[in-house]
Amino acid sequence: MVDAVVMAGGRGSRLGGVKKQLLEVCGRRLIDVALTAAKEINSSKIRICIKKEDAPLVGIIEDPKIEVILCPGLGYVEDLNYILSSSNFPVIVLPADMPFLTSNVLKKFLDLAQKETADVVTLMVCKNGNCRESGISFFRRAGGSWVNVYFEEHPELRDIDTVDDMKWAESLCDSMEGIGKQR
Repeated sequence: MVDAVVMAGGRGSRLGGVKKQLLEVCGRRLIDVALTAAKEINSSKIRICIKKEDAPLVGIIEDPKIEVILCPGLGYVEDLNYILSSSNFPVIVLPADMPFLTSNVLKKFLDLAQKETADVVTLMVCKNGNCRESGISFFRRAGGSWVNVYFEEHPELRDIDTVDDMKWAESLCDSMEGIGKQR
């Protein structure tokens, strides 16, 4: 079993400063999509990293089994290091901005990651030969050796960063309904 960390401290600057984790796509808050996926992979513990100035959001988490950690809010790497410093390993790290993320994708990633010997395994998403970090990583410990695994881009691994991303996701609500029910 692994612990799960959901990184939910994004600034949403390309979306006009909205709290991305609270955005609704297809009737579901982005944070809830990540939490559902984490629960469905049988995470032994789920922790959410939010910025200290977002402390009022703690009340939106209704599950007492989910621990909200107030991270410094100094940036992704700093917040990740902060929450990993108090984590039990192994840990899977998830973003809170993927509207169609499912436990099926996470299970496939974990199967591959656990076969690797590196301390850190990062899921890279590729389209037409161009790859980008997904925000999903597996940590055996903080730091150390690192390797990437590669998945072809598909809706379950797309994130929301811009207004165009929101429009794209909303346009898929009907076609992604079956995926939403798997969550």
